[in-house]
Amino acid sequence: MRSYLGYTLLAISSLLLAACGDSGKPAEPVAGTPVPVSTTFTVSVDAPDGMVLAANQGFSLISPAYANAVKHLTEQNFAAVWLDDKGKIFESIDITRLEAKGDGNYVLDAGTRARINAVLLVDLDGVPEYTLGESLPTGLLMTPLAAERLAISLESSLTFYALAQRVVADESWGVFTDVFESGAQGAVALALEDINKIAIDIRDTLFPKIGIQGLTLKDLMSLTIVQTMTEGRLERFFTEQSAVAANVLAILNDGYWEISASEGNQGKAIFADTTSYDGNETTISEFSWDKSGSEDITLTEVFTYFSNSTSFGSDDIRSQVLTNQGWVGLFNYLKVQFSTDRSALLTDAALNTDAERGVTLEAKVYALSGKKMHDFLSSKQNHYLTRYIEDDMTFSDGASGFYFTWRPENETYLLCDNTNDKDTCRAYPYLAPDAGFTSLDDIKTPLFNVGITIDQVNGFKLSDNIVAEFIGDDFFTVRYWSRIAANEWTIQDTGVWAPTTVSGKPVIRFDVPDVIKQLADDYAFNGRNLFLIEDRGFVNIGEVLLERAEFHYSGFDNDAKAQIFAAATRDNLPPFGECVFGNTSLANEGLFLNAVTECGGDERFTTQSVSDLTDKTLVQISEEGEISAHILRSDNSWDHYRNTLKETSSRAWSFTEEGYLKLFGNTNIEDEFDFWALTSYEYQQNLLAIKVFSQQGQQAQITNLMAREYLPGTLAACLDGDSGWDQTTATPVVKESLANYNNQVQLCKQIWFGRNPIFTEALLVGQSGDNRDDKALTFASDNEEGQERYLKLSDTFQGEYFLGSYIDKSGCGFNFDIRWKIEDDGTLYYESVDESYPMNERIQITDTDGLKLAIKAFNHQGRWQTDESLNYGSDEGEIWSDIVTLIDASSVPNVVPTEPPPPVQEETPPSGETPPPEGETPPAEEEPAGPPAGTILNDGEVCAFDVTEEQAP
Repeated sequence: MRSYLGYTLLAISSLLLAACGDSGKPAEPVAGTPVPVSTTFTVSVDAPDGMVLAANQGFSLISPAYANAVKHLTEQNFAAVWLDDKGKIFESIDITRLEAKGDGNYVLDAGTRARINAVLLVDLDGVPEYTLGESLPTGLLMTPLAAERLAISLESSLTFYALAQRVVADESWGVFTDVFESGAQGAVALALEDINKIAIDIRDTLFPKIGIQGLTLKDLMSLTIVQTMTEGRLERFFTEQSAVAANVLAILNDGYWEISASEGNQGKAIFADTTSYDGNETTISEFSWDKSGSEDITLTEVFTYFSNSTSFGSDDIRSQVLTNQGWVGLFNYLKVQFSTDRSALLTDAALNTDAERGVTLEAKVYALSGKKMHDFLSSKQNHYLTRYIEDDMTFSDGASGFYFTWRPENETYLLCDNTNDKDTCRAYPYLAPDAGFTSLDDIKTPLFNVGITIDQVNGFKLSDNIVAEFIGDDFFTVRYWSRIAANEWTIQDTGVWAPTTVSGKPVIRFDVPDVIKQLADDYAFNGRNLFLIEDRGFVNIGEVLLERAEFHYSGFDNDAKAQIFAAATRDNLPPFGECVFGNTSLANEGLFLNAVTECGGDERFTTQSVSDLTDKTLVQISEEGEISAHILRSDNSWDHYRNTLKETSSRAWSFTEEGYLKLFGNTNIEDEFDFWALTSYEYQQNLLAIKVFSQQGQQAQITNLMAREYLPGTLAACLDGDSGWDQTTATPVVKESLANYNNQVQLCKQIWFGRNPIFTEALLVGQSGDNRDDKALTFASDNEEGQERYLKLSDTFQGEYFLGSYIDKSGCGFNFDIRWKIEDDGTLYYESVDESYPMNERIQITDTDGLKLAIKAFNHQGRWQTDESLNYGSDEGEIWSDIVTLIDASSVPNVVPTEPPPPVQEETPPSGETPPPEGETPPAEEEPAGPPAGTILNDGEVCAFDVTEEQAP
């Protein structure tokens, strides 16, 4: 085991606290009527706000806290029952007194002493209903009455309900049979510790995946994810407790594996570490897969430690242990000092045997063949790996698991690394969180100055929702304040502290009550035995590892590890696509988390991915063809474009601890914002699938969107199949057909998951009937100064067409009117109004970055059709491509077209020609073969006439 911080204690008895319970009373029979007895129990009831409101038919938006104290309960909300040897309810237990303390704590007298099969039931919305002879009902909070001070929480309820269901299915209490039958108070206390430990594991693994708000407890218990994760965690516990003694030396010789995984705003990663010992040297090899891009899971060796040769420096210190020589930095790499078949002695790489800070190791082994992989990857450290493994995947023959037991040789005082002015271990006053305590005396509060409210408490945060207050009285009292609502605190429990000296240094020891450890949202330690010490100018808090106190952890043999990673692949993730799960117009954040979990693969926004996203464009196309785009800026503002035009507003974005982008459309309106959660990413086309939570005042909804990511300036026209242009003949190089044009458009079009960029009236017309928002198109290929061309559109409607004009800023030979329309497939079609010079053109969008449009066009000119030398058909012409930008039509310059000079009138016939006889009509002059060169109608680029020359008279 690499980390001393991993030593969790199963405290058989507290070092400082007296044992609770009335062990002098006789045990109740296993069945039949229990011996009359009464015990006073103090119970705190905590549940998520959203669930409490759902039980009372209320509605909640985002709640600031996961769980709040339930303070409105009365006697009718409580009941207690006995479970028999098969897990069925066989009798009720009398509750003779119940007193509500008003802060979520209740004191009750029940007709039992502490027993694992005596169960307290709570219905948040009425009287608990149950049936004798049946199993425990769903939809109730519950806990075994196994200690005189208890906490009922969602995790404890889910855990004990799953345990009772297993007992019913097995018709046996299994590993709890002895404690069920004997009722010995020490065994009952240890059983409750086990149940609470499983409950915390379930909380840490399950709750990040589910939302609570708006669900009743019965609804929650019916969710498949809840059932599979609670049942799986119990399967692992029962299997580990039934394991048989193993040969430790053989395990070390072969090597064993620890598997872990992580997910957070820093990214995802999977780790596999193997530890082996050849009788001389300990080797620890570390492998990892850091989620990046679309590559599949491939473990890469990142570091190997050899106990006889690997050296470390001060930068490698991860924690410290107090010795007679002062603090010794630990490297969190262990070495085996010696091993027998039965046990091994290990120390940290920084220590030696003389330091007497080692641990003994024992092991049990169990077969995994036929058991579900998910069940044995159910810890806080490794459950993220299960997303890559099929739900029903089982181990095959040869796979084994190990259940290791560690015991410290001596009492050990462990502190995190606080060198180089690190503040990780410091205790900060609750009322002055930026100024750490500097002496142990500062921690103590004189009895006459004890706080009445949390705002008067001279305490420090033990976790986010727990404050410890040390009182300088004759009883060395510690009061533990618990936040029971957003800004409401109460004294949840009391304990004791003790001054002592360790290696010549003054220390304050205290043992955190189990109920406080259960209620702590983010408890930073594994055990309950803690200490305070002055070091480097500040008071620091650490953990005490007690001699002979046990800590357990799990491992795998080589076969099991190989089977796990043979089964783990990104191919088992949901395929990329639309996910409408959870979409609703009556949303809250809990329902949003459920939707994100259900729709999620292995993608999420991370600190790095969000940084990489800045200044890129995220394009969306609606079913109606509306094009919109978001651009996150590095200054935490963001731009929004609708139909390629930027919308003005004061916008801001942030990245939340939950991995959401929070987008404010107007920074002046705080209760209107969106959460974006990335649920999947398609790397071939740079597509993002996003779940959206939109709050508008007191209303919220959940939707989903899909966006495509574009780098700035990367939108390109698709030139495939273009005709090319011959300047000398003013004709296409290759004659193309309309049918071939349509084929080329489809080959070039970037259509992703039904998102087809097309022209729409909303894109080109704006608000119908309002000429102030008319649009025009500019063409990237006409970007030379003075040569710009514009396709000016209006929403003036005439017949089947809108009206418009085609304008060349140079004024060379044209400024002609057009009529235009949008065809059913989203094609922009326009033609010249002047039928003497017929032309028509159709344009389709092939791609868009939300700011500009890539197009492919087909142009047909009447002169190509009438010119016998060209011989064009009515459906033949030129294919060309470009990038166009939409601008306001009012910004198109007014252009006066340059007219060609009039033809020279010859008064006398040229020599050699005879005028027609008097009275005869002269022959008609030939009409020009089309428009002058240099007009849009023949696509010439220069004028064929020089307007600067003076014409002959």
